[in-house]
Amino acid sequence: MDRLVAGAPRLDSVAARASLRRRLLAWYGAHRRPLPWRRDRDSYRVWVAEVMLQQTRVETVVPRYGEFLAAFPDLTALAAASEDEVLARWSGLGYYTRARGLHRAARALASRGEREFPHELALARALPGVGEYIAAAVLSIAYGLPAAAVEANVVRVLSRLARLGLPGRLGEPHRSLADRLLARSRPGDWNQALMELGQTVCLPRAPRCTACPLADRCAAHREGAVALHPPPRPRRLPERLRLELRLVVDPRGDLLLERGAFAFLKHLWLPPVRVANDDVRASRRKRTAAAAARDDGRVAPRDPPSLLGSFRHSILHRTFDVEVRRAALTRRERERLLRERTADGVERRFFSIAELARIGRSALLAKAMQLDERLARSARGASGRRARRVVRGGAVRARARASRRARGQARR
Repeated sequence: MDRLVAGAPRLDSVAARASLRRRLLAWYGAHRRPLPWRRDRDSYRVWVAEVMLQQTRVETVVPRYGEFLAAFPDLTALAAASEDEVLARWSGLGYYTRARGLHRAARALASRGEREFPHELALARALPGVGEYIAAAVLSIAYGLPAAAVEANVVRVLSRLARLGLPGRLGEPHRSLADRLLARSRPGDWNQALMELGQTVCLPRAPRCTACPLADRCAAHREGAVALHPPPRPRRLPERLRLELRLVVDPRGDLLLERGAFAFLKHLWLPPVRVANDDVRASRRKRTAAAAARDDGRVAPRDPPSLLGSFRHSILHRTFDVEVRRAALTRRERERLLRERTADGVERRFFSIAELARIGRSALLAKAMQLDERLARSARGASGRRARRVVRGGAVRARARASRRARGQARR
């Protein structure tokens, strides 16, 4: 570690590191964005924000953060909520495992009579969904404890600053460098300053080195090697699957949804989905999951479903080409479906449109419903245009008849 840090310009002395801290903290004080979770240091609010910000852009999080806190203003309120309520408020952020982990952790704390995030690293790390980064970020920002928070933006900044390769399995050497650079008198501000620098200046592509307060201390910048750091990670091979999704409605207009049937989103409510093909590059495990998804949730109304159209949806390295069909059930078919036994772990229910806002639902459902609504609006517009043509045609014919009558009377 000493050799790697010593290879960077002037990072090998206490004075140099102190100077670097002063520079970055001064820059952060002048350029920090007025984000809503920075208005106070409440541990619950910091915790919620940090979980939301994992793998999600700031501009996506900002509105959802306010809505989530309005629904669950403190840890006690979150713990008392159902999982469906929590997932419903999380809709649009993706990576729903984060929301479920946050909810389970809140319930674990509430069951012990706790009303805030733990003050000790070991207790924080024992919570569901709380890894090293979340624990360090909350402890440093909310409580001022000296814990270095290392996430993707910080890794990129440190990789360029000291020309480091990719972190190893335990996060080294980046974790040790982050700990050595940590401003122990202001650990929360320091961690946020490093992340802010990575998010706004030290960008993955086209970094703004001329605006960087640490440019003259950066080994990669000095040696013209910024684009080489950090080196790219090996990427997972992309998978492509074709899905057939059915919007099944009953005579009242309620929508049939299932949870646990679709192997790739088992914890969310979805319309019946069938995997129509497996990607040729999918592993045997993925093929097994796809086969399970294919076998679950088959719905066969008497009348053939009508094709609405298609869209594309991506989750991590998987791309779904989704064909959407709409089917209407009779009252008897609805009752039969609800009596049928589903596979283990699969729930099936009809939901009104109003109820959809109160459950955890995937963007797959939202996109399918948008497609259905666009076609309905188009049909209503076409119907209106036909009606207007009929009215105009009738008016023209009426005027023609009146004109013929007037001419006949004039001849007489």
